[in-house]
Amino acid sequence: MPSTLATPSVVLSGFTVARVAALNPVRNLKAENQTNTSITLTWDIPEDTDPQNLTYWVQWFEDADRNTTQNTTDTSFTVGGLAPASSYEFSVWVEKDGNRSLPQNLSVSTGSVLTTVAANSGFFNQGRGAVKVPGTSRRTGSHVDSVGFCMVTHQTTSSISLMWDVPEGHPSQDLTYWAECSRGGGSNATRDTPDTSVTVDGLDPGSSYECSMWVERDGLNSSKVTVYNSTEPAAVNSISCVSISGGYGLFLNWSCPSGGYDTFEVEVGRQRSSQKGDLCGKGVSVSDLGPAQSYTATVTTVSNGLKAPSFSVTCYTESAGVIAGTIVGVLLFLILLGLLIFFLRRRKKIQEKEVPADLVFRFSGDILAKDFADHVRENKKDSNYGFSKEYQQLTLEEQGQSQSTASALENTSKNRYRNVLPYDWSRVPLKPLQEEPGSDYINASFIPGLWSPKEFIATQGPLPHTVGDFWRMVWEQQSRTLVMLTNCMESGRVKCEHYWPLDSQPCTHGQLQVTLVNEDVKENWAVRDLQLFHVKEQQSLSVRQFHYLAWPDHGVPYSPDPLLAFRKILRQWLDQNMDGGPPIVHCSAGVGRTGTLIALDVLLRQLECEGLVGPFNFLKKMRESRPLMVQTETQYVFLHECIMSSLQNSSPAYENVAGVYENIAAIRAHESEVSATGC
Repeated sequence: MPSTLATPSVVLSGFTVARVAALNPVRNLKAENQTNTSITLTWDIPEDTDPQNLTYWVQWFEDADRNTTQNTTDTSFTVGGLAPASSYEFSVWVEKDGNRSLPQNLSVSTGSVLTTVAANSGFFNQGRGAVKVPGTSRRTGSHVDSVGFCMVTHQTTSSISLMWDVPEGHPSQDLTYWAECSRGGGSNATRDTPDTSVTVDGLDPGSSYECSMWVERDGLNSSKVTVYNSTEPAAVNSISCVSISGGYGLFLNWSCPSGGYDTFEVEVGRQRSSQKGDLCGKGVSVSDLGPAQSYTATVTTVSNGLKAPSFSVTCYTESAGVIAGTIVGVLLFLILLGLLIFFLRRRKKIQEKEVPADLVFRFSGDILAKDFADHVRENKKDSNYGFSKEYQQLTLEEQGQSQSTASALENTSKNRYRNVLPYDWSRVPLKPLQEEPGSDYINASFIPGLWSPKEFIATQGPLPHTVGDFWRMVWEQQSRTLVMLTNCMESGRVKCEHYWPLDSQPCTHGQLQVTLVNEDVKENWAVRDLQLFHVKEQQSLSVRQFHYLAWPDHGVPYSPDPLLAFRKILRQWLDQNMDGGPPIVHCSAGVGRTGTLIALDVLLRQLECEGLVGPFNFLKKMRESRPLMVQTETQYVFLHECIMSSLQNSSPAYENVAGVYENIAAIRAHESEVSATGC
């Protein structure tokens, strides 16, 4: 059947079928030897397929929420333990060398009733839920094939966009497609179209919908294909905050957004929590704050796993220890008098030292190694106020650059997060595949380093349907080093597809075969040796993966020391293997943990080669190539702590750094000589 989608992936009740065109489906699926409690299924091997090493998967449904899956190497399978006089929906697909075919489906009842669904119908979904294909047509005795592969391509707060394949054997010009989205007990929104895509609008924010699609031809209707999906939640549009507890806390309240919502993510300063949905309009108290401080309060709506854009305001805590009456006046007078004397003396000392008045909050350029501890100490005062100012300035200085390739319709499903898109000018292009629009795109960016504008590649953790693209990038860039800074599952959520083999059995992705050669797992990291083999070119590439295991998402490791040790073995490997392409670094989004590690490596080498370090300037440079590099203020502070720890552990090397690196310009003029020593 011709497909309007380029090598789609299909989620089938927890199993991902990637690049489904790689294997033909089973043939002649039918039911035999039915009893009241069992059904025997039989099928023929796929067309043009070597019967060796085939595994068949059988899945059966009682309803959309309960299913069972088993596998066999035979071309028949008996399902027992079924309920008498009950209808079941079966799906059978074939797997070989890590590739899976499209499923073939059959609806069968135990007992005397046998109902068959067209074999090109399917259980497909995009993102969440299962797709239920009823076994009846709208007109008894008539037959119109249902739509083929179907998926949700986009959702907003008020719409869901759908795309599907033309039914097999029907000229597209003779067909009308109907799409209907409805909520349980709610009103329906129905659209008709001659195209193979449609946007159903007029929906409520943050709500779950059952979207059904069917085909009309000559007054006849096909069976429905149903997708379960949710609209995005609406954002909070107002926040109020009141100082409480004598300036040591805030009472936060926010408006209830329209539509549905499950929870709200509340962040005040460095404190983050998840609050129940019924707290909007009621408010929460935030404690352990500092008096006479400003805090950014942010509230994010969450519904069905989707997040709305965050809404933020600036809140101020009052001065602590205010006492009413004349006592307050006397105390204030004494305090002001003391402060006046203090500042006059401080001003005199500052003038004697000729230190600029804005030293503490001046956004730093490159800093001498001997001055770095003082810089960190000053910025850590008042709950990291200096670091907060620097990090806010980084956000303000970000300028919009073109991201048109990443935003193209054929590429949106390849992005793990909608707000993390590579810029057009710095993205890593793939060699396009014939007749596959968008096949040159992967969510990856070249990142500058100490000596080269393309010293690293930062990318997102592969999705199930982008694993092949990931390995294509490794091969085309001839990268011998992978750095992974996330776990595949974190807090019950998938952060990265498991893209390398679990054991010595190789996995195949298109023309590329990946084999796990060796694995060495330590307490905080693992090192894996992989062999990449190009079947068509008959060439191989040795790749080493460095996987850090103890870095929480949006957070930081408990101590700089393990990460510094990990970076040390990584840098030793890179210095000894300089003939390959740029190292590929990824976490989940490819910006937070990825940006922090790249910055740490570059800045420590800058210290070694120049005796200077410039975290603020280098982050600005990275963010010109990829947005949100070093994604949180916490990661920005941790980066400084890592550099501090490295300096303290190797302080003798920097004792006379000002004299050694007196002429930095001359050193940079001889970079080729310096680089030969590994700097």
